[in-house]
Amino acid sequence: MAFAASLTKIVAGKKAEIGDRQKYADMWKACEEKLLGDAVELFKDKCTREAEQQKCETTASFEVITRDIKNFPKRVLKDATYYVETWPDGVTSECWFYGARGLQASYSAGAPILFAEVLQAMLPKFLERIKDLGFAEFRHEAGTWKVYVRWADPDESEKKKRRRDRD
Repeated sequence: MAFAASLTKIVAGKKAEIGDRQKYADMWKACEEKLLGDAVELFKDKCTREAEQQKCETTASFEVITRDIKNFPKRVLKDATYYVETWPDGVTSECWFYGARGLQASYSAGAPILFAEVLQAMLPKFLERIKDLGFAEFRHEAGTWKVYVRWADPDESEKKKRRRDRD
């Protein structure tokens, strides 16, 4: 086989490898979409409970919310560090790896995945969804998993209306 032909064969092999990686990444992304949807619903439930208590704000931890998601990756503590112990059905650490780090990254089979890394990769997507819910104030507390939101106080709206009517 000529040298150039061997190079063509290498390129074809790499393209096939990237195609396989894309399938893995797509599996994680589909799973992640469902997990994020579940997280948003749990967050909305928390906000509703606070509103029922006549509060107009809440702080919630993304990490705590994920504990209540049935199929969220489960963590295990080893040597003072949390790693992913189990993945949702049909998803593997390899799926997450290529979905989160990209198709060009090099995966080592059996390498442990940090639980915090999974959360950190999902947090910006969760925040983007929360931001779109129309809160009067929204912020992520830097260096934490916490999200603070505030919604309109009906008493404040009434006071503003009375001031406008008076003027």
